[in-house]
Amino acid sequence: MNSSVLSWARCLGLVTCTAEDERLAAMRLGEFAARAVPEAGTAAAELTAHWAAFVCLVDDRLDRGGLGSRPEEVRELFDRLSGVLTSTRAVDPCGGTEAALADLWGRTAPGGSSRWRERFVTDYGEFARATYEEAAGRRDRIRLPLGDYILLRRRTITVFPMADVVERTANAPWPLHRGCDEGVSALRRAAADVAGWTNDLVSAGGDLRAGQESLVAVVGREHGCSPSAAHERVTAMRDDRLREFHATAAALAAGDGVPGAAREPLRRHVLALQSFVAATLHWLGVTGRFETRWLPGRHGGPVPSASL
Repeated sequence: MNSSVLSWARCLGLVTCTAEDERLAAMRLGEFAARAVPEAGTAAAELTAHWAAFVCLVDDRLDRGGLGSRPEEVRELFDRLSGVLTSTRAVDPCGGTEAALADLWGRTAPGGSSRWRERFVTDYGEFARATYEEAAGRRDRIRLPLGDYILLRRRTITVFPMADVVERTANAPWPLHRGCDEGVSALRRAAADVAGWTNDLVSAGGDLRAGQESLVAVVGREHGCSPSAAHERVTAMRDDRLREFHATAAALAAGDGVPGAAREPLRRHVLALQSFVAATLHWLGVTGRFETRWLPGRHGGPVPSASL
């Protein structure tokens, strides 16, 4: 499946040189998708992998390409991408991010309910707004306090749109019973925090060299501690949040207070989110996207290597 990711990205113009090819191959996104939607067919797993590649490559354009410090250009990029989702803009036939998103949306949206499509557009729009806010903060060298950083990171990690994708490709739609909404929303927030904080752990070295904020840097600043001590604190925070994720998932899967007809859809949706989080943590521990070495943590996610 990794070869499918490369072929798709080349065809749509998301990678244009050997170095970009090699970097995308090192990300091992086919393996991520196989773990994220283990019971899906080949086409659904490939679609999941292609979405993950799109997310990573757009993020690389923001961070590695320097775009993430130019808020007006960020706004322009996401205005174009949002236009693809709402069919208000013609797609550039020469390829690139808009053509890639149009391809993904065309393969994903038709099988989703109107409720799902509206939620995805809303979630991607919220991600776009948060990314603009982050870019403005970088430009103005704003240093957020810990609580504000956590809220912003929850919105910039792209977990909500990817969770929507997994909901589709795993065929595990959001349960329609209103009594499930708050619990599922809480589970998704925990998933976003776990993924965002773990990503910050894995990328902390590169973020520091690039002068970018991360949870590790924010915790170190707030507590006045060394980078290694900040790593330890963030790892403990991540582990606590992961325990909260598992506890919330178990409570939801038990179906207490949920009518019988809604229990099985709820259970399937929770299992899909659990597979997505487990795949994300595993992927963050083995991907070649980052330059730092990591070892598995107590719950399967990466923690800093003792050699760092």
